[in-house]
Amino acid sequence: MLEIEDCPWCPGVSETMHHALFACQAVRDLWRECDCEDLVCEDENADFKDILEKWQKLDASVRKRGAALLWWTWNRRNDKVFNNKDIPHLLVRERVNRLVEEQGKYSNRIYNRISNTSPISPRTWKPPPSGFVKVNCDASLSEQGWIGLGATARDSQGAIIFAGTRRVRGRWPPEIAECKAILFAVKLAKRYGLNKVIVESDNQSIISRLTKWTTYFSDLDGVLDDILFLSSSFEFVAWSHVKRDGNFVAHHLARLLPFGIEQVWEYSYPVNISPYVLMDSLAID
Repeated sequence: MLEIEDCPWCPGVSETMHHALFACQAVRDLWRECDCEDLVCEDENADFKDILEKWQKLDASVRKRGAALLWWTWNRRNDKVFNNKDIPHLLVRERVNRLVEEQGKYSNRIYNRISNTSPISPRTWKPPPSGFVKVNCDASLSEQGWIGLGATARDSQGAIIFAGTRRVRGRWPPEIAECKAILFAVKLAKRYGLNKVIVESDNQSIISRLTKWTTYFSDLDGVLDDILFLSSSFEFVAWSHVKRDGNFVAHHLARLLPFGIEQVWEYSYPVNISPYVLMDSLAID
């Protein structure tokens, strides 16, 4: 039961959450006018879990409008109760449409990325499409408590844009180290002004998490948040998984000892990894 006893539009009718969001006649008109009638829950005892399970079976565009309508329905109800302000149906519909449109533009700008249509991760390094740069990264853990991070960026011809290695003292779990390697790679890509980037790693679970753009509250997710925040400034970003054989350049960069904490080569690479760069170049179709 809500704090008030009666619905602001239906005198004498007790207002429940179900009535406020679905059953009130003023609200039902809005669901119909926004072409969201299929989302209306008729069971006043249903909880939101049941409602959302029903919504999952419907078209995504309808669900988006429904979510926006729920938001504005609740805001409209609060304006009526606390400010005695009755927002017209037309204005609510316009706000719903604008919210859906703005959310779509935001998602395209922030999350638009090249989809990986191949169901099987490649075993060899593949060059990116023309106009894009592929950034490979990896981590190396030693028994002495040192962690090496390696990253390299190559264009569609396989030419090296940068190769970098960083050495950190720490006792990170392997997944944290792999995430730190991706973060190192993303920072280098931003430093060199890259805009259309494919970030590639041989850690499938992390790439899967980044592809879904979802994080939670663990230490690992804190690093994932940093990666997603920094990569949101790229014009395009994709997350790609490759098997270890296709990530040898970054793997061996991570095992190098830099001069100091970090060392980066511009348009070149250390002689130690030249055999692996050559192997990748020979594998290009």
